[in-house]
Amino acid sequence: ARGQAGVELLLSAVALAVAAVPEGLPTVVTLALAVGVQRMAKGHVLVRRMQAVEALGSATVICTDKTGTLTRGIMEVREVWPPEATQRVLEVAAACCDAELPAVGAQGPGAGDPTELALLAAARARGVERSDVERERPRVSEQPFDSDRRRMSVLRSDGVLYVKGALEVLLPLCRQVPPGVAEALASLAGRALRVLAVAEGKGPDERELTLVGLVGLADPPRPEAVEAVRAAREAGVRTVMITGDHPTTALAIARELGLLREGESPEGIVHARATAEEKLRIVRGWKARGEVVAMTGDGVNDAPALREAHIGIAMGRTGAEVTREASDLILTDDHFASIVAAVREGRGIYENIRKTLVYLLAGNAGELVLMLGASLLGLPLPLLPLHLLWVNLVTDGLPALALVMDPAPPDVMRRPPRRPEEPMLGRREWTAVLGTGLLDAAVTLGTFLWALRHLSLEEARTLTFTVLVVCQVLRAFAARSAGMLHWEVGTFTNGALLGVVAFTLALQVALPEVPLLAAFFSLVPLAATHLLLALGLGLIPVSVLELRKLVARSRGPARR
Repeated sequence: ARGQAGVELLLSAVALAVAAVPEGLPTVVTLALAVGVQRMAKGHVLVRRMQAVEALGSATVICTDKTGTLTRGIMEVREVWPPEATQRVLEVAAACCDAELPAVGAQGPGAGDPTELALLAAARARGVERSDVERERPRVSEQPFDSDRRRMSVLRSDGVLYVKGALEVLLPLCRQVPPGVAEALASLAGRALRVLAVAEGKGPDERELTLVGLVGLADPPRPEAVEAVRAAREAGVRTVMITGDHPTTALAIARELGLLREGESPEGIVHARATAEEKLRIVRGWKARGEVVAMTGDGVNDAPALREAHIGIAMGRTGAEVTREASDLILTDDHFASIVAAVREGRGIYENIRKTLVYLLAGNAGELVLMLGASLLGLPLPLLPLHLLWVNLVTDGLPALALVMDPAPPDVMRRPPRRPEEPMLGRREWTAVLGTGLLDAAVTLGTFLWALRHLSLEEARTLTFTVLVVCQVLRAFAARSAGMLHWEVGTFTNGALLGVVAFTLALQVALPEVPLLAAFFSLVPLAATHLLLALGLGLIPVSVLELRKLVARSRGPARR
């Protein structure tokens, strides 16, 4: 409409296009995920599927096994009932085990199920060795333990059938039961002991058995698991415990872990005597309520539940290969605390990508308003396309890459889980993009208007270019948090950002001074006073944004 030449109009259009597109965005997102995955690996969590990283930030329920994850996984016999039959109870238990203790005097945990190792250790203390039992009374046949039968039996050459398993499973098979067994079960389970029943009989059939006694075993909670359960609760994430223990034992352990508070119902939170098949029903039940579910597992039968969950987590130490293949994450230490730490890291990754997006788009908005405003006012191009490309890829892109390396905000686990349908950039973020972009544009366009009156066009462009770079680079400090001031976030908690800012500013100052680069970018050297002016003007956006945080804080709670 103003009669501009075609080449000049094309140049303006190209400049607007370059200003509008955040060229560094794909690199930023890739680096954010890569850094997050690396941090998770250091925290004993291996990521097999990238989409799980985002899902972690939305997790509302963690379904986890008890043994070895919430507890130490190191069993020990604490009590035997009836006390007067302790020797016989442990003899029968040792005769019905597959585990192997290390030789007497040797070091090592032994091989086999932790419960059986605890039984054999207690039997050894009473002078009973499994190797002696195998030599004196070799096995004739056996029926191994499984989650459906919930018992194991071994027939030996002396004609005796040795059986151990859940009391409620063995009682219907027994014709002789010591008096007071129900009271003994309640007492042992009420003290968070895992209760195992021991019986014996004649012949290969599991019938007409004699209940010899009960063994109370302890698997104490991990101290870090107690803290992790508390952190998960504060973060709005429910912890659901799944165990094969007796319901009374499971409830006692749940209270020790802090899963249940005074007066809370255990329904849905504690699942006792659970089988692998029931895990799938548990996951589907939570999903039907609209929850985002993480599920742990180690056995082959756990694979369907892991695939059904939004986030499948396999045990790296004890998990089967099929389970690991079905999972999204693998715990290399099998600890519940590592899961909660992964949730924290997942939230941090999402926050870093979000704030970096806001930072990049605000810069592009400022460039776009600057170029469009100059065009509408009939001014010469304040920046050439090459200048804008340099800003987007180098002086804007490098701080953005450093921003995604920020540690997770200190209060990230005190916020509720992010809704899955929540957009990456909501109303608050788009408002920040627009407001910050207008602020950048006002400073740079004002600089260009002033410079056109006092300097040549080349000097005006060089000054405007420098001011824009300083504005965007320094603004990265304010972009680290939406509610916390830069020194509250921690000036030295992101050394990469400090290095990038110093390097970028030095590079920008040197650009017009090196003849070859100055000619390539169509720049001219600036006087020292103009460089100081550029630095002062560049401080305006970051100062305004930090002051806005203080004003917002005085009006209400700040978003961190």
